[in-house]
Amino acid sequence: MRLIKQGNFTAACPKFEMSQRVEPAVGTMLYLAECYEKTNRTASSWAMFREAASLAETSGQVERMKTAQARAARLEPRLAWLTVDVAKEALVPGLQIRRNGALLAPELSGTETPVDPGEVQVEASAPGRVPYSTKVKVAAKGHVSVTIPALQAAPDSAPVAAAAPVVAQPENAPPPAATPAPVSTQPSPAPAPATVEHRSPIPWIVGGVGVAALGVGTYFGLRAISNADKARDLCPNGDCGDPAGETAADDAHTQATISNVSFVLGAAAVATGAVLYFTLPTKKGTQVGMVPMAEPSTLGLALRGKLEL
Repeated sequence: MRLIKQGNFTAACPKFEMSQRVEPAVGTMLYLAECYEKTNRTASSWAMFREAASLAETSGQVERMKTAQARAARLEPRLAWLTVDVAKEALVPGLQIRRNGALLAPELSGTETPVDPGEVQVEASAPGRVPYSTKVKVAAKGHVSVTIPALQAAPDSAPVAAAAPVVAQPENAPPPAATPAPVSTQPSPAPAPATVEHRSPIPWIVGGVGVAALGVGTYFGLRAISNADKARDLCPNGDCGDPAGETAADDAHTQATISNVSFVLGAAAVATGAVLYFTLPTKKGTQVGMVPMAEPSTLGLALRGKLEL
């Protein structure tokens, strides 16, 4: 937010992108769309405003929905458009088309799609074919078309087995006598069945679940500390009417609860895994499955399976 107030949208965009990945929210999407607009990424901004409007509508945020829809409509006349045409000869099994690294469905052939102004790389590839790649420049409000031609067959690179050498024989030479294979006079003993014994993987699975739970507890504990600090900054006296401060305090409480539960579960699972390691006998076969349990008041993992001794 400080970067936006300073007008440094180029530095602010990556931070909003990271925030959106960690904790998606309509407000973050609106700020990110504005960042894209200010850095001339009109198509990305238009798409983000539309996505924010859809999320705001489903979550009942009517005012934000109207704002996002209006901003998207305002951007439409400024969009740059790219059309990718795929030749019929290029429609082979396994065909993949990418636009700036992102997959583009071949079914969209001939359909205009908005792109950010600037250089756009279009690639096409298919099994057994030579890849095709081209770059085009798209100006603001411009319309550019790219045609994917038929992909050439890739040269066969399979190795060819070398022919056995031919030894010249003198004329009228008698054919070489066949060498009889040695005959064993002793019956071959039947191989003894291999017996492999190893410890059950259950202790490792239980212990691994415990380690994972400890990691979850650490993550949410750090988040709780961060939100608690944020709440104290916004509401230093504890009595605050700032919605952001109240939200941060609620989030800190929820995350602290999750952290505590995760630490308890993790410690119990690690201890159980250690006990099982020394108490379970060696096994012949094990079938184990993990079933996660997640409800508003319950967090845990269940182990289900069968141990054959």
